[in-house]
Amino acid sequence: MFEDPKFWLLVSFIIFVILMYKPFNSMLIGGLDSKIEEIKKNINESLQSFTDAEMRMKEAEERTADLDNKINELLSSAKIQSESLSKSIVEQTKQTILSKEKHSLERIKQIENSAIQTIKNQASNKLNMLISSYLKNLSESDKSAILSKSISELKSLN
Repeated sequence: MFEDPKFWLLVSFIIFVILMYKPFNSMLIGGLDSKIEEIKKNINESLQSFTDAEMRMKEAEERTADLDNKINELLSSAKIQSESLSKSIVEQTKQTILSKEKHSLERIKQIENSAIQTIKNQASNKLNMLISSYLKNLSESDKSAILSKSISELKSLN
């Protein structure tokens, strides 16, 4: 048995396996450990990236909400300003219309008064002409009687 090369081949193989077990085992375990560490590192980096992405998304949502609020505030403000401006324009228009109406009524009154005065002047001139014409045709005694009667009527008015 000790002389059989197969026996010594088997013994040397067993010794080889025993001697190589520890280095192969540590290489194998070390290789696996490094792979595990690399996988853990990748997982942690992925989790960190995911967490960062979630934070950025929340920040973006907050900014979007803030912008929506600002837009709503601006729209409300613009609506209030436009309503105020509209009311102001309506009020100014009313005031302008009232002013023009008042001015027009005053102008109409002036024109009426002017027309009445013109008519009075024309009537007075016509009456004076008629009276002059009538008095020219009267005798002196009739003129004196009319003059006396007119004077007595004027005295009774005072």
